[in-house]
Amino acid sequence: MKRRPYRKSNPSEDFYVVVNQNGEVYVGLKSGYPVYSNDWSQAKPLFITNTTYLLKEKGTELIKESEL
Repeated sequence: MKRRPYRKSNPSEDFYVVVNQNGEVYVGLKSGYPVYSNDWSQAKPLFITNTTYLLKEKGTELIKESEL
């Protein structure tokens, strides 16, 4: 069995935090639905390409992780 090479992410890409209209941050999925929390230290940073589904919700926006 041939091993697949480990792919490292491109270090030049920025991470983003998704914030909903209530000021809560995205912390992950539970049963296929996005979960948000008031605790900003639990925020899950994502690449911009991974945020398209979350941005379909009304009132969500992105904040660069470096700006936090």
